[in-house]
Amino acid sequence: MRVDDLIAAMASLTGSSADPEVLGGDRGDVVVVRVGDVVAKALPADTDVEALEQRLEIAAAHPELFVRPLKPLQFVDDRPVTVWPYGTPVSQDDPDGAPWEESAALLAKLHALPVRGPVAGTPERIVRAIRALPPELPYADVVLRAYEVLPPLDVNGRALIHGDWHLGQLVHRGAWRLIDVDDLGVGDPVWDLARPAALFAAGVLPGDLWARFLNAYRETGGVALPTSEWEALNIPAQAYVVQMAARALMSGLQAVEPLVEACRRIVSTHESSDRG
Repeated sequence: MRVDDLIAAMASLTGSSADPEVLGGDRGDVVVVRVGDVVAKALPADTDVEALEQRLEIAAAHPELFVRPLKPLQFVDDRPVTVWPYGTPVSQDDPDGAPWEESAALLAKLHALPVRGPVAGTPERIVRAIRALPPELPYADVVLRAYEVLPPLDVNGRALIHGDWHLGQLVHRGAWRLIDVDDLGVGDPVWDLARPAALFAAGVLPGDLWARFLNAYRETGGVALPTSEWEALNIPAQAYVVQMAARALMSGLQAVEPLVEACRRIVSTHESSDRG
């Protein structure tokens, strides 16, 4: 199916007559379309439909944490499509004003829910980013080597986790709520904290913002860090550094230098450990 036909079919599922707007660009494997106050998201044809339906059920059962889906899972051709109300995303222009405390509290409450659902999709997402990285790109050798020295990645399920959390996974609809349940499932809750931890470790996220996030998580009863924070966060944070560096190289982001330098430190640390 041509992309234009896919977008038109997705728009028809929303019940709105507004002109469709593609959000985040067309990534081919995932297409997100806003039509008025409704958003439709088309996922790849090889998506695990049973797991996705379980994830939608969890989101629908917890409106205090998630934006609730507007419809059961829909299909366009052979692609599953989820349908959601639109919410205002986090502004990218004011990191200090971002909802660090609110997001941390949502994650802490999510991690306290009864464990149910499929296995979280976190490690597979990281592996896909590495496999998609063209090795001929500048610095790709550094990023690929950093991935090679990491130990095997495992979600080790013990809580219900978002599986792909960052500030872009929040919208405001009267209150801040989580979105994007594609990787929601059973896993180690430390993975939901690992991306901001990675940004902090790479020098991209200021320490005061990381502290606000981490303190709010702990104050809300978060269970991800029973021991010292970096003992638990170290490997997941390193994995996210590698993933973000791979994506930055492919998209040409100017912020790639700190991530590449962090990859060099990952390689040095693990190779030194192996020699020791």
